[in-house]
Amino acid sequence: MTKRLLIVRHSEAEYSASSRKDFDRALSEQGMVYANRQGRKLYETEFKPDYFASSNAVRAESTAKILAEQMRFDQREIDFMEELYNMPMGPMLDWIGKQNEDFSSIMIVGHNPLLSYLIEYITGDTGFHMQPCDIVMLEMNIESWMLIGRDCGKLLWRL
Repeated sequence: MTKRLLIVRHSEAEYSASSRKDFDRALSEQGMVYANRQGRKLYETEFKPDYFASSNAVRAESTAKILAEQMRFDQREIDFMEELYNMPMGPMLDWIGKQNEDFSSIMIVGHNPLLSYLIEYITGDTGFHMQPCDIVMLEMNIESWMLIGRDCGKLLWRL
């Protein structure tokens, strides 16, 4: 049995004004354009996640909603979670490991550097860096999300 993990870094955000918290940074105009373009590419892959979770930081939530719209995925099905904002690696692996075993595919929209580190950890490939709105599909030959770990998967594709 295989499990698939689709990892998305939020799209390009506006630069932070001194009065605005990092959590509240919105997408830039270019970030919105790029998220729409990436969403159309993702739609063409015909991927539909069993579970879709996103950080609820403004830029990640906006990216997730744009991707969902382009994919024809019901935005009401996205689980927006504060925990996915600045989550360390250990808790991220624990969170993935606790997902419903009926899910064969999970989609996550979040932040760097965690997402790049997560991909490196799962694939064993070092020096991986996600650009804004990069989309990476990992495949793991595991029967349970609890078995996610170092070098357990491979990169299938990157958009």
